[in-house]
Amino acid sequence: MGDVRRSCRAVAFSEMPTRQVEPLLGTSDFRVVIGRREVAVAQVTRLSSETQVEETVRRHAFETVVLRRALSGSTDFYDWRRAVADGLDDRRDVLLELLDGPGGRPVTTWRLVGAWPVRWSGPALDALVSEVACEELELAFDDLVWRPAEPPRPPGRQSRPPTEGA
Repeated sequence: MGDVRRSCRAVAFSEMPTRQVEPLLGTSDFRVVIGRREVAVAQVTRLSSETQVEETVRRHAFETVVLRRALSGSTDFYDWRRAVADGLDDRRDVLLELLDGPGGRPVTTWRLVGAWPVRWSGPALDALVSEVACEELELAFDDLVWRPAEPPRPPGRQSRPPTEGA
């Protein structure tokens, strides 16, 4: 009788599906790419989409996103904002890649489609404090596309190119 009970338990446990727990994602390891150029950024404000309903009309909108970084000798954020303020329609795609660790691979990517700067601000200056001087670039954009990363392929399993006629 004891052997039967043990074998029933073994069957019951062996048939239970295993569940993979998805790892929680952090917010401190990320990469920002504007156009084709990676830029160093310390902070990106949250991404947000909302729908406003007025009677029978629905309007979809995205909140602006602010990129914040330490001020350096680079004027590229200011130059982009200045060009748009002067009338140039200079929209660029911006990639926000959440990484699996420092210098790691992207685990998810958001693409701000057709982004353009609506505000640039430089540092507040205060002789009574010792802080890093920062600049901010606020971006509006036409669309937001969320692209989760593809799961890594197991070693030795490479995808083959399709054959002709397939």
